This record gives sequence, C-alpha cells and structure tokens, in this order.
Amino acid sequence: MASLQDIDQDTGLAIGQNGARYVASGSATGLFGAIQATEDAVFSSITVSNWTGDSTAGLKLPAGASIFGAFTAFTLTSGKVLAYNS
Repeated sequence: MASLQDIDQDTGLAIGQNGARYVASGSATGLFGAIQATEDAVFSSITVSNWTGDSTAGLKLPAGASIFGAFTAFTLTSGKVLAYNS
C-alpha cells in the first residue's frame, strides 16, 4: 500500500509541482519522472532505469505527447521538451 508521502510525490509529478526543465536542444541530466514534447522531438539517447526492451535511440515523441519513467539523462536530436522533475 502506498504511503501518503508516495501519493504526494506522485501527485506532485502529475501536476508539475516538482518543477521542470525546458530543453530546446542538446542534452539534460537530472532526475525526471516525465518528458513532454512541446514540439515534435527525436532523441538520440535516453537513460531510464525502469524500462526494458529495445534501444531508445531515435525515439520520436510527437508534440503534446508524454513519456513516463525514471529518467536520468537524455539527448535531443531535434525538437523541444519539458522534463518534469521527479
């Protein structure tokens, strides 16, 4: 069962209360719980600890779409994103 602190942290991420970083080019490092494209974005790399499967190189995220995970770094090939702090 989730504690109140866990619920508060999850809610904070959901409504952006933990802040965010706007990335218009290049890379970013930090602890991010979500990444939202503000325009069509392509990633050359994403470091995320709780995903499995194929490589994320070349991942395309259309404007307005979001991805969720435990992100610690990413590099954009093109596009702009908001990376929400976890």
